[in-house]
Amino acid sequence: MKTDRVATPISLLLLALCGCGAAWSAASVQRQRRELELVESVGKTDSMPPHVALVTAALGTFRGLAVDILWARADHLQSEGEFFEAQTLSQWITALQPRFQRVWGFQAWNLSYNIAAATQSPTERWGWVQRGISLLREQGIPLNPRSPQLHMELGWIFHHKIAGKSDRQHWYYKARLAREMQELLGDMTTGQTADRTVDLFRRIVDSPATLEELLTRTPQAHTALELLAAHGAKPDEEFVRMLGRALMQVNSIDARILGEEKLPPGTNVALLKAIRADKETATILFETVVPYVQQRTLRERYRMDPVRMLALIERYGPLDWRHAEAHGIYWTEGGIDVSRALIERKEVNELMIIRSRLHMLADLMRSGRVDFDPLTNRVDLLPDPRFAAAYERSLQEALDLIGSEQGVAAGDFGRAEEEDLLDGYENFLNLATILEFLYGDQARAQASFAKLVDLADRLGRGDDPIYADTLETFVALRIAEVLAIDVSNLRQFLDAMIRRGILEGLAKGDLGVFNRYLLVAHSTYDRRFAATRPGTKFVLEESKLLDFPKLVDNSFISVMKHSVPLLTRARIWAWAPDALRARAYPELADTLRDQAVAEGFDPERAFPAPKSQPDAEPARAAAASGSEVEKHDPTAVDSEEGVE
Repeated sequence: MKTDRVATPISLLLLALCGCGAAWSAASVQRQRRELELVESVGKTDSMPPHVALVTAALGTFRGLAVDILWARADHLQSEGEFFEAQTLSQWITALQPRFQRVWGFQAWNLSYNIAAATQSPTERWGWVQRGISLLREQGIPLNPRSPQLHMELGWIFHHKIAGKSDRQHWYYKARLAREMQELLGDMTTGQTADRTVDLFRRIVDSPATLEELLTRTPQAHTALELLAAHGAKPDEEFVRMLGRALMQVNSIDARILGEEKLPPGTNVALLKAIRADKETATILFETVVPYVQQRTLRERYRMDPVRMLALIERYGPLDWRHAEAHGIYWTEGGIDVSRALIERKEVNELMIIRSRLHMLADLMRSGRVDFDPLTNRVDLLPDPRFAAAYERSLQEALDLIGSEQGVAAGDFGRAEEEDLLDGYENFLNLATILEFLYGDQARAQASFAKLVDLADRLGRGDDPIYADTLETFVALRIAEVLAIDVSNLRQFLDAMIRRGILEGLAKGDLGVFNRYLLVAHSTYDRRFAATRPGTKFVLEESKLLDFPKLVDNSFISVMKHSVPLLTRARIWAWAPDALRARAYPELADTLRDQAVAEGFDPERAFPAPKSQPDAEPARAAAASGSEVEKHDPTAVDSEEGVE
């Protein structure tokens, strides 16, 4: 009895102490769970979609069991081809587990990759890809704003699924995205400097957030809104897209070639006529109302912040939002910003996110200029060497982060090191040297080549003979590697370079690119046969090759006869130098006319006769007229003179 009297108070005291300790520990654990966003507060469930808040509150701790059951069912339905029911279950899975980022990433990947690949029509595949994007953009990231992984997952879908080539319908995806964004934003980059692109996009950023604010700031906008209302239109996304489609059709090169210059179906023709008739109101409409709708659509439909979009344009260059890589960079940048703000970063692989951004910038250098034609859904992605400087800056920022006290997390591999990025930098410099030479500035190409030689020496590969010769030789050999051309077969190499110039330059409306490919070909030709080198033996007769201008003519004629679709040949013909067309026309006239008629083209519109006739001195005539294109055109130079 006496022992019990002593033990009982002690036990009660110990129980009280244990209870206090448990309460203190529970409070600490709960605080950490809130910091990691593993619990749902009343405030946060208020911001959730109704079905997410309802399921979260109703099932409580049974959510995990429900997810396991639904997940198994969804996998079974997918294997059976029941895609729509599988999609419904995936929505429930993410509703049950709104804070677990892996669930969102898995489901987005499932929609954009697995389910999309199981369908056949391009339209249906694109629909599933969009569902995966929307799942992350509209639900996953807003519910998990501190998740670097989800930002990266979304950026990766744009980079790999749309900008990449892994899916056989990737060109369809590229065209759909280009059309969608050009309808909304127009073309802000073609023929524009980086500064001009910034100025155009700033109109959207500076636009008021609400219609009331717009009318307060610009009372004249009342007149524009009244004009819209009088023709059954509203200041909304539908109106801006209608306007965008009409402008795209009017500016379509393919429409002019094919003679199909009618406005697209659904165009409010009466409204367009009224806008054209009232220039003052039209100015107000385009400078105030349209930017307001564009800003609102970017925020509400695409969940993109125009301020951040503008900052990226100012930082990296003229990002074209018709290009999937621009969207990839936007979301990847968000992932990096979120990751750097986290207290705990051990499980985050920041190195992978940074590498993804660098890959996207390199891809923009390779394909950052978008040329989209709405009539034929033709989308050409052309190199833009201006993004080379953006890559260099981004790489230096990454190296600075790696060297900082905080470092860069590489997931299970610990901290990232500088060497983790150098192999990618070597690949970039190889690409930058070639693209800057062909599409940009030769001085910058020489600078990139010098950096490449230094880096190769640093990595122990400086003794490679390819780095010991001239820039022109390096470019020629690297292109030959890419195209799998036997450099020892000179005629094959020259023909490949000329054809590449025709298809990469003339077919895409870029005479500069055409001339640079020919410059590579002529440099190789001249190096082999010494056509323009004083005091060196001329061996053209021994080689039994024609002189260079004739080689260009023959390759051009071959391409124009049957190598590519007729519409592409019509574009080539439209952009070809007149002297080249004049020399080829006698041999091509009948063939092109017959093929145009057979495919329903107007021959005079698609392949008009050249204005001039073959001229013995076209280069001198061009120089006298100040033509920059013809001055560097090897096709217009006599074989005795060579190329400047």
